[in-house]
Amino acid sequence: MSNSKVLRLILTSLSVGILLISGGFYSGAKRVFGDNKTAAQERVFIIHASITDLVEFRELAKQANLLKPYGRVAINISTLADKSFHEIPEGRNFWYEYASLNPTPYKFFPDPKIAPFIPADFVKKNRQLLLAKASILRENGLEAAFWSYEPNLLPDAFFEKYPNMLGPRVDHPRRNNQPAFTPCISVAQTQEMYKNMVAELLENVPEIKTFFFKTNDAGSGICWSDWQYVGPNGPSHCKHKSTGERVALLMNSFQNGAKKSGNDISIYLTGSMFSDEEKQDIYDHLPENCYYQSHNSDKVKAINSMVVNYFPIKGMLDPLTFLRSINSIDKSNNTIFISFRPNYDRGSERLDTTGKFLEMFVKYLNNGIREGEINEIEALQQVCLEWAGKNYSETFLKAVLALDAANKYKSAALGNVTAIYWSVSARHITRPLVFSPHLLNKEEESHFMPYVFNPSGEEARADYTDIHGAHLAIKEGAVGTYLSKLNMAIDLLEEVGNEAPEFELIQNLATGLRLYGSFIRSAGNFAEAQVIRERNLSNIASGPHRPGKAGDWTGDQDLQRFNAIMRDELDNSQELIDILENGGMDFIQHAKTSEYEDTFLLGPDLVEQLKLKRKIMLRHWTDIERYLATPLK
Repeated sequence: MSNSKVLRLILTSLSVGILLISGGFYSGAKRVFGDNKTAAQERVFIIHASITDLVEFRELAKQANLLKPYGRVAINISTLADKSFHEIPEGRNFWYEYASLNPTPYKFFPDPKIAPFIPADFVKKNRQLLLAKASILRENGLEAAFWSYEPNLLPDAFFEKYPNMLGPRVDHPRRNNQPAFTPCISVAQTQEMYKNMVAELLENVPEIKTFFFKTNDAGSGICWSDWQYVGPNGPSHCKHKSTGERVALLMNSFQNGAKKSGNDISIYLTGSMFSDEEKQDIYDHLPENCYYQSHNSDKVKAINSMVVNYFPIKGMLDPLTFLRSINSIDKSNNTIFISFRPNYDRGSERLDTTGKFLEMFVKYLNNGIREGEINEIEALQQVCLEWAGKNYSETFLKAVLALDAANKYKSAALGNVTAIYWSVSARHITRPLVFSPHLLNKEEESHFMPYVFNPSGEEARADYTDIHGAHLAIKEGAVGTYLSKLNMAIDLLEEVGNEAPEFELIQNLATGLRLYGSFIRSAGNFAEAQVIRERNLSNIASGPHRPGKAGDWTGDQDLQRFNAIMRDELDNSQELIDILENGGMDFIQHAKTSEYEDTFLLGPDLVEQLKLKRKIMLRHWTDIERYLATPLK
């Protein structure tokens, strides 16, 4: 065994020992679920998954049946059948990409005021999918839930016809070239419109018992709220109302629609951006049977799979992350949201992963993590034994703890670095890393530049680390340290033999982490390359030229360092290609056809794009020598 592996095992063993001595990951681990059957039956589980394939949805419903003995079970059915292409203006309006898959009642059952401004075929496809999903839930004895962004943006033509309904501007000026507006909820016509749409929705799908929505983010917003992207704004006539009053008006509109249809629904405001003062005000004004997840968390709890934090990677399940999620739930949480929804509804979680997640969830519903009986480290040891078997349980335990150490380091040192915003929406993963991007021609830019998130094409070209309107940086050496910690975990996972009971599940985790590491490695390379480019801006601005002719044994140090970064990114791309060509594409959220590739979703030809990236990089390998001096020996 190599010295590095010996050191790795010693360090991981010490970590396990420390955790055992300290009594587990959290002291006083609490009981998750009580034995009171009546209390359990009052609980509702809401599964959120962005599935458009009915065969897959039927399988998810079958998996969700596992939860029925422990409470009411609902599955969200509001995922759009198609992207809202009609919403996205021409030109680099990437903020609209955020909202292009946002569901809202008017995309299924539009009010007569809205219907003329929405493509009828688009509405028809969405409605057909919704009703088909409702039928599947009916067959399985499950409830339905409806997730929405409200108030949602509406077309300019709508407000031209109904100017008195014009609410706040809600787009992000650094991410967009055309403003977007939502209707003002304080206007009686808006309230009536929402009431009618919710009523029609529930008349068609009475199985919907849960309506949950998000405000104050891409595609939706409340007048005069503190954290609108352009600042508090809205019509002057409603400025005197508080945010809590406005949210109550919106919730009451939904409730009035339910009453009109003869149905009862529970309404949840989830995951929205409000100031602390606004949060309290919203909570103080909540109507009956309405809840605010961000504030009254004693009643509402949300957990999710790794598909959220590791986007665009899917198909991974980390037992320690799961155990911590389950241990955060207690008997006061009457509503539990279980999310398998990737960012912005781009793709869906693998069904083998959702099945295993729900299987484990039910197990801990049955057994719990009881204070004084079992703590998290003991629970983790049991899971490792079940998954890896006696021969590999210790190796698997060390791998899980090593992954936890890597995650903690990343959170501390790379908190703002995510694969979705760096490697995907900035397209680091497929764009060539070159010293002077301006030397690329249009054909060489064509596979990545249309998707680089930046309203300015020139900024997108020139600034590798313009991330959604902010110029960001990565601490030198931080990515390398994170990757070394992550690779330690991956190496241990790959040591688990194929006789392990859950060998495939463990290797899926290893594959997903290798993919994710490649995405973060790419982000680190582009960040470091941009630092060097910025040191040489004046040199770059002068255009290609012959550097000085003075004899030098080393040449320009920035040239040497940039060449090393280029080579690492070239190698990273090839290593990623190798994984993808050996089954890795099954673990990547990607568009099924090129039409649906966008700033948040990689194309179906990802491997070909990576090969093209390498080809272009090699073609432009010596561009830097037209700016910086090479060694002369």
